[in-house]
Amino acid sequence: MTLETIISFFLTSLALTISPGPDIMYVLSTSLAKGKQFGIATAIGLSSGLLFHTTLLAFGISTLIVAIPWLFIAIKVFGTLYLLRIIYLLYKAPIEPIAVSVDHAPISRTNVFQQVQQGLIMNILNPKIMLFFLSLFPSFLHPELGNIKMQVYTLGSIFMLQALIVFCLIAVLSGYVSKFLMKNKYVQGYMNYFQIAIFIALIVFMWIK
Repeated sequence: MTLETIISFFLTSLALTISPGPDIMYVLSTSLAKGKQFGIATAIGLSSGLLFHTTLLAFGISTLIVAIPWLFIAIKVFGTLYLLRIIYLLYKAPIEPIAVSVDHAPISRTNVFQQVQQGLIMNILNPKIMLFFLSLFPSFLHPELGNIKMQVYTLGSIFMLQALIVFCLIAVLSGYVSKFLMKNKYVQGYMNYFQIAIFIALIVFMWIK
């Protein structure tokens, strides 16, 4: 794989990542609602899921799944049910002042890990990413340059790394904003509804053509 291809793919990936989309909005809303630690955890989860989709693409599994309509729809259904569960939990969550974003406040490792897990599962169960990779990667693959699987993993790693950096930057910046929101004791409720709106948008995005 040539340096020109790598640079071209990186710039393309960066442009796609920073454009307003459901992933960025999810990281933003999580950081505002819970603080930068949870925003970074979300970023790690979402970015890790890209490795899963890279593996599916490298071994031709993505093409197979897309070619089987019922299997593709089944993944959408599971993804939708998972998001609906999160929406329900947010709706039932008590409205309390934000406390997790204070620097000296204790942060539960279990809760942070659960946030990583949530981002990971959301990414894995989003078949639109599968279609996205299938449409983006082939333009940068060159069979004459050697092992295609290695090329796919190289491109996937580049995409995952730049996405992680961008998402973490957004989490840190918006996490600072959440400190100011703490002054309003009802802001946690507002943030919950904001996140619910984001998850509804994710469901719509998952099902639109």
